[in-house]
Amino acid sequence: MKYVAFLDILGFKDRIRGLQPEEAKKLIRAFSQTIFDIFKKKNSDKENSDKENSNDKIKGYIVSDSVILYSEDDKKDSLEALIKLTREICEKEFIENSILIRGAIEKGEFDKVPAEERLDLEKGLIVGEAYIKAYLVEDSGSVKAMGVILSEDVYEDIKDILDPNITKDIEDIKDILNPNITKDIVEEKKDKKYYLLRYINVDFLCKDNLKNFITFITLAKESKWLPHYYNTIYFVIKKENDKKIEEMFVNIENTVYNKLSNKNWNKNWRDIDLFIKNAFAEGVINDFKSKFLKHIRKKLIQK
Repeated sequence: MKYVAFLDILGFKDRIRGLQPEEAKKLIRAFSQTIFDIFKKKNSDKENSDKENSNDKIKGYIVSDSVILYSEDDKKDSLEALIKLTREICEKEFIENSILIRGAIEKGEFDKVPAEERLDLEKGLIVGEAYIKAYLVEDSGSVKAMGVILSEDVYEDIKDILDPNITKDIEDIKDILNPNITKDIVEEKKDKKYYLLRYINVDFLCKDNLKNFITFITLAKESKWLPHYYNTIYFVIKKENDKKIEEMFVNIENTVYNKLSNKNWNKNWRDIDLFIKNAFAEGVINDFKSKFLKHIRKKLIQK
């Protein structure tokens, strides 16, 4: 039994469709280089440490716009290492390459199959229930938000990690998983529940003078505001107070208008129209729609 994560670039096909071949190659190289650098640092940390490092239990496999991560076993320290590595990849791909990642983590059988290769024919064979389930869950789009879907088995194992009697490194994982997320992000799929591991939160978006926030809104505008972006914003703000939520909506409006950069912001009314219209499209979480309506009512009353 192993833990397997399948991660890929959100909207990759649409994104490369508008790129020249060399630009598409540059994007893929940047995507894989970021992962390579993370693994290189992981191995360097292992060499410079006298302690046993659970990071060396995680292996990776890159295929085009996807990366497969897998553990050597199903021990709790392997799961914790996989979660940390998954979040690090998601965050750094966004910061370094403006790439948003979605994916899934499953638990089950997994293996790489040795195969004879030729100079003109390379093979990379991977099999196993965990990989197939992670791929199918991620590909199904059952949860329209930036994040990594967790199977119920994985979620239950994570709850064990959150028990301070089991791990001493509890602070490292508390911010990775919100233990109260199940109510709003559970998807029913043939009586099987899935949970979402978030890597985008308020602190992440707002650091460095809203640099990540502006990148996020820019990508949303380029996608014509897919439901994934609204739902991600919802998961960011749902535990915040009314003041924080209002600040978030104001920042969104200012960024959509380009008001934060003072670039003819009053001429971008079509962008704000699209943001408002698609906020009520199918696939957007109803609770987000309610919070946004409350914001709109407040602005109308103030007028």
